[in-house]
Amino acid sequence: MDRGWYLRLGFVVTCVVAAWLALWPSVDAWIPAPEWVKSTFTHQIAPGLDIRGGLRLQYEVEVDEAVADRRDFRAQQVVERLCQQFEICEENEPPTREQLDETAERVRVATAGEQGFRLTFTNPEDVAELDRDLITSFGDLREAQRTETTVTLELRDDSLERLRDTAVEQARETIGNRIDEMGLREASVMTRDTDIIVELPGASEAQFQQMREIIARTARLEFKVVDDLADFVQTLQDLPEGIERASEVVSAGEENPQEIVYYLTASGEGSRDRLQAYVLSLRDSGQIPEDHQLAIGQADQGEPEEGEEVEEAWRTYYLYDRAELTGDAIDDASVSVDPQDNQPYVSIVFNGAGARAFERLTGANVKRRMAIVLDDRVASAPVIQQRIGGGRAQITLGGFRDYNQILNEANQLTIVLRAGALPAPIRPANEQLIGPTLGADSIVQGAIGAGLGVLLVLLFMAFYYQVGGLVADVAVFLNVIFLLAVLAAFEATLTMPGIAGIALTIGMAVDANVLINERIRDEMRLGKSPRSAVELGYQRAFTSIFDSQITTFIAGVVLYQYGSGPIRGFAVTLMIGIVTSLFTGVFCSKVVFDWVVRGLKVRRLPVG
Repeated sequence: MDRGWYLRLGFVVTCVVAAWLALWPSVDAWIPAPEWVKSTFTHQIAPGLDIRGGLRLQYEVEVDEAVADRRDFRAQQVVERLCQQFEICEENEPPTREQLDETAERVRVATAGEQGFRLTFTNPEDVAELDRDLITSFGDLREAQRTETTVTLELRDDSLERLRDTAVEQARETIGNRIDEMGLREASVMTRDTDIIVELPGASEAQFQQMREIIARTARLEFKVVDDLADFVQTLQDLPEGIERASEVVSAGEENPQEIVYYLTASGEGSRDRLQAYVLSLRDSGQIPEDHQLAIGQADQGEPEEGEEVEEAWRTYYLYDRAELTGDAIDDASVSVDPQDNQPYVSIVFNGAGARAFERLTGANVKRRMAIVLDDRVASAPVIQQRIGGGRAQITLGGFRDYNQILNEANQLTIVLRAGALPAPIRPANEQLIGPTLGADSIVQGAIGAGLGVLLVLLFMAFYYQVGGLVADVAVFLNVIFLLAVLAAFEATLTMPGIAGIALTIGMAVDANVLINERIRDEMRLGKSPRSAVELGYQRAFTSIFDSQITTFIAGVVLYQYGSGPIRGFAVTLMIGIVTSLFTGVFCSKVVFDWVVRGLKVRRLPVG
């Protein structure tokens, strides 16, 4: 045997050993693997939802909310640019609250439909400041209407389409990140139109409930200044039953250290829904100014007496609508425990830009309340005592709950903050608790049937093609090992369509070896020596094998591109199987044939 054969043999043996080690943890239930193998090769094949059963959730992404957010964000940016045009604030510096108030005296902004907003100028001469260059500089805005004192801007149609597509894709990535943070790597997340489909094989009912709660959270975190100098709540008349007006003394800036502020409050069962409904009615009727928001949060009930049951209570905060800082600036989040009251809270760390923005925000609003708004609910509203540097803040989650409830919410909030906020709210559309499609007994019977079928094929090959059939059997066996090892390396989820792909791959691998054996037999009939017959047989069979495999591979690519869920699983298994079939059918089997005709130097090669 020449040196080249030994190199090829060494390569094949190395691949087989590596493939088996990668696959071994996945078949540990049948062939126990040593601990060092399981600790080194941690990736495994995961049984799919149709084999193990599990939970299937479907959510609809409310893409219109993402459009409304982009519209409001662009409106805010346009006002800031006009603030610079009016020379009220400096370029490249975020405007202060006082500068924005001064700008609002010259231009007011209001929504105009789902995708537009209207700017109303006090002085007609200021309209010229909003020129074409300024509008086009945003890239996705167009002028819809202009009068002597108003300009209406809209999001462009092409940008709206991209925004909707991006919102769905971002939602899929965010949900995937949250599931990864939970350590549930067997779960799959897919998209279909504006729907997100989550499949979690196996697991327990407790994990299902935890996943539902974490996925459904928008986790939109905003820092907004509380407007404690306005008397908006005092102007409200005819409050609904169960909602009361209350007051408190707070600090509203260094010049107003003790300001009496009014707010709405409700207590008892259903108080949150009652108060939220009234706030929404105020917003929909236009009673809340466009640049303000009436947000709700849990009311502080104080320390309960021993044995006393704390009643649910909620209250309102009157905020500036402009978010001074958002969750996009967060670099990390973790759960900590306050040593003073032994209550868990979420500690957050801002990135570089966020830390600078947070320092400017706190420096410009000393002795004012800053609301930390999470999913449109005020988590806390502390008074800023001084400029805060270092890029750290904390979110307290107090209220009428015990320690474990607060700790659980803090852990969930940490997960969603680290994974990122959803670009738009999602709404549950369907939920299915799925059992194994075939049932455990049916799966076992199917596995026995498939194994028996493969065994009959291998026996037929050995009987009909004799030595050539045995070589083909070795190639098919190695093909299955390599295919499963690759699936294990990618932590693939094995479903029934995936098993169908493996069965098809085995059939194609056998077909390749049939072609090779037939070409070798043709050469033997022409009187060629075994060595020459093997060389010529492989050369002539290769083109046919390659053509058939490459066309099937292209079909797999098309299935993967346009299919979804199980279809994609089938396509991936098929494509991997084609690559391993070519390697084992053309390369590995050739190494074995060369050993027979060169190493053993047989004068007659039985190939049927």
